[in-house]
Amino acid sequence: MLIKNLSLLIGLRYFSSGGRNSRLVSFISLLALSGLSLGVALLILVLSVMNGFDREMREHILSVVPHVQVTNPDSVGDWQSQRELIATVPNVVEVTPFNQAEGIIFSNNNTRPIQLLGLDHAVLPEGFEAILKSATLTVPADGELLLAKPIIDSLDLRLGQSINLILPSENSRQARLVTLVLTGVFATRTEVDQILGIVSLKQAALMAGNAEAVYGFRVQLADLFQSRITAHRILTQLDFGFNAIDWTQTHGNLYQAIQLSRNMVGLLVFLVVGIAAFNVISMLMMMVLKKRRHIAILQTMGVSQQQVVNIFLIQGLLIALLGISLGVVLGLLGCYWVADLVAVVEAIVGAQLLNTAIYPIDYVPVDLRLGDVLFVALSALALTLLATVYPAIKAGKTVPAQALMYDS
Repeated sequence: MLIKNLSLLIGLRYFSSGGRNSRLVSFISLLALSGLSLGVALLILVLSVMNGFDREMREHILSVVPHVQVTNPDSVGDWQSQRELIATVPNVVEVTPFNQAEGIIFSNNNTRPIQLLGLDHAVLPEGFEAILKSATLTVPADGELLLAKPIIDSLDLRLGQSINLILPSENSRQARLVTLVLTGVFATRTEVDQILGIVSLKQAALMAGNAEAVYGFRVQLADLFQSRITAHRILTQLDFGFNAIDWTQTHGNLYQAIQLSRNMVGLLVFLVVGIAAFNVISMLMMMVLKKRRHIAILQTMGVSQQQVVNIFLIQGLLIALLGISLGVVLGLLGCYWVADLVAVVEAIVGAQLLNTAIYPIDYVPVDLRLGDVLFVALSALALTLLATVYPAIKAGKTVPAQALMYDS
């Protein structure tokens, strides 16, 4: 039994004290272990954050951006019947009538472009209903206006203030001036906050010159990746003159950019794990050179070549298990604290790191998945074990006579 467990016992001894008598070996061992732990932790954190951006794109951003937008340039008069017709199309889960008006908002000698979205409180989209509810707001009455927080901050507006809007006029070359009262502030925490204002459906209709009609419908789907097919089905159900665009035309590039960033950043951090695995090769090779006298003595005592190989494979396995375990723990802690860390950094530098004027959202999302953690851990384990094969085989090929002669 002792002979059978000899490789394990010696491997454990080398792992716990093999570099104690050599500062260089100890330093390289620490470097290999630290690199492996840091690489695993970073890879788990990066994958979780990129998964979070992917999730927020699908569940949050596309809750305030329609999956399919159906419009009619001549406006829709009998919109109730058209809404019911669209609702019968497979994959459609929500149909919301809307009006919109685009213009310029100005205050204190500052201006910003604005897109006013007219909604009906009786058929409010779930995404906007949740946003308004979180701000204890409802759809404003006629003559009132809700604005996103970034617009209010940039123009230094106040609740109850009369807001002047410049709107284009279809019948004359002169622009129209409309005054609304600011009654509420909301925040979707997405890029639409840079331009969005909310008014009543009737108010937007009057501003757009549609009277009692609506400009079109915002359609939400059960499967958003079937948006192009569903949009085509909706148009086949409606009269001629309707147009439809889906989210892949308005936000498809953003979604593809998130996917590409996830893959590229993941690959770069994975290379860090690979480099850490190669550090293990350096560390074990120095250990083999340091212990070759011991290896020769063991061989003269009857230890087989395979047992010598197993000694260093066990040592590499222990390094991998310890480094990966530390990396997983650090990665999990990083996922838990990354949002707070970003807030601390923002407080120190006095600036917002994620701004919806540049990024799609203004916070760091995290979506930690067990499958990613297992993939990272097993991949790092495989790379590290692969890195230990050459030093272990090199140790097994040690010639006792030469080792003892050169070290005598």
